[in-house]
Amino acid sequence: MIRQLLLLVPITVVFAQDLGSLRIMNGTNAVEEQFPYEAGLLCYFAGSPDNPSLCGGAILSNRWILTAAHCLQDPDANLTEIRVKVGGLEAPSDDDILVNGTDTIVHKNFNRKTVFNDLGLIRLPTNLTFSKNVQPVKLPSSYRTYTGRAVFISGWGLTDNKTASEALQYVRTNIVSNRQCQVQWNKALKGKKKVVSRSFVCVDTKYGMPCQGDSGSPMVLADGSKTLVGIVSHGLDPACKRKVPDISMRVSSFLKWINQQTGGLK
Repeated sequence: MIRQLLLLVPITVVFAQDLGSLRIMNGTNAVEEQFPYEAGLLCYFAGSPDNPSLCGGAILSNRWILTAAHCLQDPDANLTEIRVKVGGLEAPSDDDILVNGTDTIVHKNFNRKTVFNDLGLIRLPTNLTFSKNVQPVKLPSSYRTYTGRAVFISGWGLTDNKTASEALQYVRTNIVSNRQCQVQWNKALKGKKKVVSRSFVCVDTKYGMPCQGDSGSPMVLADGSKTLVGIVSHGLDPACKRKVPDISMRVSSFLKWINQQTGGLK
C-alpha cells in the first residue's frame, strides 16, 4: 500500500503533490536505457511503516540522488528509511537499495507554504555501478530559462485510469515562461496570489503532465543531451485535470547548493 501523504499549503499559494498518488498523466511507457538517470523512491515515515510514500529522483553521481524536499520531510513524522530503485523500468520495491533516513539533506530554506527551495539530496550507502541502464544525469552549467524548449518528465505511480503503474512512464512537454506561468496560476486562483519564483521552472500541461506522486522526478531536455532542467515540485490541481502549468525547481538556480552539500560531484 502506498501512503497518502498530502503536502498542504494555503490555496493562496498552491496545492502541492500527494506523494502517494503520483503519476504521469497521458504518459507513454518508457523503454530500456531511455532514462538511465531515473531513481524511484519509497520513503518510509515513523508511524506508518507499511505505507511508504512514492517519489522520483535523479542520479547525480554514484553516491547522490536529487529529489524534492517534501519527499523527505513530513511535519508530523520523521523519515526512517528510503528504498531507492535504479536501473530497469519496474516500480520501486522493498528489495531496492536501503538508505537510512538520516542520510538525507533537505534544503534549509525549504518553505512548505510558498514551496520555495523544494530540493533534497539522498546519500547512498555504497557506490552505484554504472551501466547502460544506470547513468548520472547531466547538470546545466549555469542559469538558463529554457523557455519554449521541449523536455521529458518521467516517473512511476498511478496512471490515467487511477491504477498503479508497474512500469516507468514519461511525457514530452514544453517549458513556458515564468511570467506566463504566474498569470495562468493567478487567473485560476481567482484573485489569490501565487508567486512564481525565479528558481521555479514551469511546463505546459495541455497534453500531459506530472501529477501527485511524480514529485522529485527529473525534467530533462528532449534534445538528447539529458540535461537536468528541473525537479518536479507541485501543481495546482490534486486531480491533475486543470490545464495550469506545473512547477518544478529550476536546477540551474541550485548548482552552488548542490556542490556545497555533496562536496563536489565527481
